[in-house]
Amino acid sequence: MNAQCYPDRHSTTWFDGWVSCETSINPNSVYGETHWIMYDFGYIYALTTSKLWNANEPNNLDYGIKDYTIDYSLDGNTWSYLGNFTLNQANGLSNFEGEDGPDFDNVSARYLLITPTSNYGGDCFGFSELKIELGDPTDTIDEEIGFNALVFPNPFDTDLNIKIVTLFQDKPITYALYDILGRVITENVIEDVSVINFIDLNKSNLSSGVYIFKIEQNNKQKTFKLIKK
Repeated sequence: MNAQCYPDRHSTTWFDGWVSCETSINPNSVYGETHWIMYDFGYIYALTTSKLWNANEPNNLDYGIKDYTIDYSLDGNTWSYLGNFTLNQANGLSNFEGEDGPDFDNVSARYLLITPTSNYGGDCFGFSELKIELGDPTDTIDEEIGFNALVFPNPFDTDLNIKIVTLFQDKPITYALYDILGRVITENVIEDVSVINFIDLNKSNLSSGVYIFKIEQNNKQKTFKLIKK
C-alpha cells in the first residue's frame, strides 16, 4: 500500500538531475564528441526494466533530452548497442512521475552510457533521474569465480541488503566491511552457504561516508564500494 497519490514524483529543482552544456569525447569512440553521461555500477549486474524522468525545471523544459542512444559494457572499453529511444518532454509540475524506459532484458553490464542526439530546443541537454531494476544475481555468476552478490540500495540510508548466490555450496564465504582508511568494522565467516539470503551489516551505527565491502570464497574475491548517506 502507498499513501501518496504520486509515489514516483520528481521535484522541479534544477539541481536534481544531470545537465550538459558542452560536448566532450564520448567513452564510446564511434560517437566522437557529444553530450553524454556514463554510469559505473561498481560491478556487473543483470539489468531489467527502467524508468526515466526528463528535465523538470519549469524554465528549462526544453533542455530535456528527446532522442537518445543507450550502450552498455562490462569493462568500459568494449560497448554493446542496446538501441535508440525517445523520451517525452516533462511538464514542470511537482507531481511529475516520469515514464517507463527501455527494458534491458537481463543484459549483463557494469557500465551504462546514455548519448542524447536531440532535445526539445534548449542550448543544453539534461534529464532528472534514471532508475533501473536489477535481475537475479544468478544471471551474472562468472563460473570461474563461482559466486556473485547484489548490494542495494547504494547509496543507502537506513536499509542495506546484500544478497549472495554461489555455485559452491560446500565452500565457506567470508565477508568484511571496512571504512575508507581500511579499518575493519565488522567481519564474519558463513559456513553453511546453502542458507544465505541477506546479510545484516549492523549499519545503523555507521556514520555518513564511503565504505568498502569485501566477499571471498574459494580464494576468489569481490569488492564493492558502499556510500552511507
